[in-house]
Amino acid sequence: MEKMLAAVFHKGDKLGGDIKLEEVDYPYITKSDHVLVEIKACGICGTDLKIMEGGHPANDNTILGHEFAGIVKEIGESVQDLKIGDKVVADPNEKCGYCINCRKGLSNLCEYMASGTTFGIFQDGGFAKFCVVPRSTLFKLPEHIDLTAAALIEPLSCAVHCHNLADVKESDNVVIIGAGPMGLIIESVIRMHPIKRLISIEIDDWRGKKALELGADFFINPETQDVKTEIKRLTNDEGADVIIDAVGISHTFEMATKIWAPGARLICFGQDYNAEAKIKPNDIVRYQRKIIGSYIGYATDFLDAIELIATKKIDVAKLITKVVPLEDLLKTGFKLMKTRKCVKIITTP
Repeated sequence: MEKMLAAVFHKGDKLGGDIKLEEVDYPYITKSDHVLVEIKACGICGTDLKIMEGGHPANDNTILGHEFAGIVKEIGESVQDLKIGDKVVADPNEKCGYCINCRKGLSNLCEYMASGTTFGIFQDGGFAKFCVVPRSTLFKLPEHIDLTAAALIEPLSCAVHCHNLADVKESDNVVIIGAGPMGLIIESVIRMHPIKRLISIEIDDWRGKKALELGADFFINPETQDVKTEIKRLTNDEGADVIIDAVGISHTFEMATKIWAPGARLICFGQDYNAEAKIKPNDIVRYQRKIIGSYIGYATDFLDAIELIATKKIDVAKLITKVVPLEDLLKTGFKLMKTRKCVKIITTP
């Protein structure tokens, strides 16, 4: 049986584990509605780091990498609308289409998906040369699209979903807490529209400066500045109309509830399974504020993200810090991610 190089997650004795580059069996189509994709680019996500550190579940002996794009190599006999050579991007979260959440139009909350179907986390993903996925998870891409750039479509779809939930208006003061890769991608989407001002809150000066490069009007470092005082000063005492918590820990949530304006929308985007926070319900009722969760994206968000990449309305060059071959995924890609001095790292098998 043919072999290929892949980055495989191995659970440790405690939470988390290790990722190793090793030779694995070449995948084959076993179901008529499945497609063999030749991976051309796959992004490293913060979730990949969390898996290693025990902050996110994953199946043992699984090929990681859930932000991937490539070319159709083989198709199952029931697949009629794709042909060999087509460019595709994967929605790594396989949905059933018939559970109550899917029926309600909340496919990103699919009950079947919640049981553990994500490619690159619970099923083999894109840190390899090939991957087999159901046709239902693939979006056909325009022929002219750059496949390295297309690796950003999955995270960009999550950012588009967040932006849509925030319902950003021209009169809004927007605050993004966290200028990590997702915080910066969300910023790039929001900056496509006119708003009053955009403020980035970030403890790392490199990331804060990157936020300014990408269009933030101001950067606040909460380790050296008082966030509440600075927000009042920068917004002329108005406060934040839209706050996106791209970190998701107790401290950042409570920080958001100290700077929100009457009528504000707080979008909880970042995830920490163990985070807990205190809040006064009257602060929501009396000032008619909203707290909204944003979890991955819908199919329509994928379509929007594809359009943004294909038309180059999002400047991908500013978001991709480095492209590394799969052989250097661990020693270069993951190492750079851990330094926090990057936006997106893309690997090419």
